[in-house]
Amino acid sequence: LRAYAFTWKVGICYNTKCWESHAEATKEIQELFVPVATGPTLVLNVVSYVILVMFLNWAAGFSADYNRFIALYSLMPTLVMGLCYYYYIFRQNMWQISLSSLLGWLNNWAMAMAISLVSFSQVALRYFGLLLLEGLLPSAWQGYVTFPMRTVEISVQNSILMLYLMGLALLVTCPVWCEGFRVVQESLGRDNKLSKSEAFMEILYTTSQLAVVLQVQTALAMIQMRMGFPFHFIHFVVVILEYTFLHQMVQFKFAWLHKLCHEVQPLYRLVHLEHHICKGTYPTTPAAGLWEVWIEGGTLFFCNTLACVPYFFFNANSVGPNLVVHNMWPHKSCIQWHTLHHVAHSDIYAVNVPSENDEKFSRDVKHYRERLQCSFFIRHPAMSDIAGFVMTFILGLAVHYVGGIGLFHVWSEGNLHFTG
Repeated sequence: LRAYAFTWKVGICYNTKCWESHAEATKEIQELFVPVATGPTLVLNVVSYVILVMFLNWAAGFSADYNRFIALYSLMPTLVMGLCYYYYIFRQNMWQISLSSLLGWLNNWAMAMAISLVSFSQVALRYFGLLLLEGLLPSAWQGYVTFPMRTVEISVQNSILMLYLMGLALLVTCPVWCEGFRVVQESLGRDNKLSKSEAFMEILYTTSQLAVVLQVQTALAMIQMRMGFPFHFIHFVVVILEYTFLHQMVQFKFAWLHKLCHEVQPLYRLVHLEHHICKGTYPTTPAAGLWEVWIEGGTLFFCNTLACVPYFFFNANSVGPNLVVHNMWPHKSCIQWHTLHHVAHSDIYAVNVPSENDEKFSRDVKHYRERLQCSFFIRHPAMSDIAGFVMTFILGLAVHYVGGIGLFHVWSEGNLHFTG
C-alpha cells in the first residue's frame, strides 16, 4: 500500500512540477527496496518473465500452435541467450543466488507489483473515461472492432519473424554500428570503443528479446477483451494521437516512471537493466526491460490498444519510433538525446525531447546541448516524431507490397460492432 501511494505521489508531483515533493516521494519508494546483486537479479528476472508470459498466454486463450511458436521462437531465445549473455558479462557470479538474495528479489518484485498497480489503475481510468466521452459522440462513431484470434496470432508470429530479419541485417552491418558508437563518443569528447565482437553479442542478446513488449501487450489486450471490455474506436483515435506525438506524450507517464527506475537502483535492476546492459543500442530492442512492460500496465501510454489489431503495434512502434530512437547512426547529424541516454548513460528520461524536469535537473542537457548542435534531432526536437512517422509509413508500405502482409491485408477479417 505504501509503494502504491508513493508511486501515485511521484507521478502527480512530476506532472504538477512539485519537484521537492517528487524527490521526497522517490526517496520514500527507494527505502522500500533492498539491494540485490545484479547477476542473480537478471537470472531471476528472465526465469520469472518466461513464467509470466506462459501464464498470460494461457489466460488469453491462445491456441496451442501459437503457444508453441512463442515458446520456441521467443521465450526460448530470450531465456537461453539471456543466460549466455549474463555469463559472458558476470561469469560464475550470475549463479550466486542465496536465500537472502532470493528473499530480497521477492521483496523488490512485490514493490514493483505495487508500482504496476498504479499504471494499471491509470489504464483503467483512461479506458472508462474515454467510454464516457464516447457517449457524447454521434452514434456512428460509437463502437469497436474485433478480429479473429487466429488472425491476431499470425500477425504476432509474422511480426516476430520480420524483427528477426532486422536482427540479421544488424549482424551483417555490425561494423556500421561500431562506427556509430565511435562517432557518438567522439562527439562527446570521449575515447570509448565498441568492438565488433561486443556488438555482435549485443545484437544477438537484444534481438533475442525483441518480442518482450509485443507478446505481453497482446496477451493483456486479449485478456481484457475476453473479460468483456473491448477497445472502442475512441481508444484507437487516442492511441494514434499518443504515438503521433510520442515525444510530447511520454512526459505524462513514461518519463516519470523511467526516471524512477533509474533513481531506485534495485528497481532498475529488476525491471529496466536488460534494456541498458549493452554498451550500444539497437532497433531490435523491445524498448523495455523484461518486467518493465508489466509495471507500465502493458503500454507506454494509457491505452493498451495497439495489440488487439493485427500488425498495428508492429507498424506504429517497432518499425517507426523504436527504429528511430534506438539507433546509433554513424553520422553526427543523427545523434539523439536517447542515443546519449544509452551509450553515455545520460540523465535524460523523456526519450528524445527533454522534459521540463530534464531541462531543470539534467547535467547532460546543460553540458552537451551546445556541443551537439551538429545534430538535426537536437536542433529540431519535432523531427523525432516526424522521422518516426515517416519510417512507419515507408516500412509499412514495404511490408505491405514486398512482404505481402500487414493490417490492410487482413482488415476485411475485422468485424465492426456499433454500440450507439
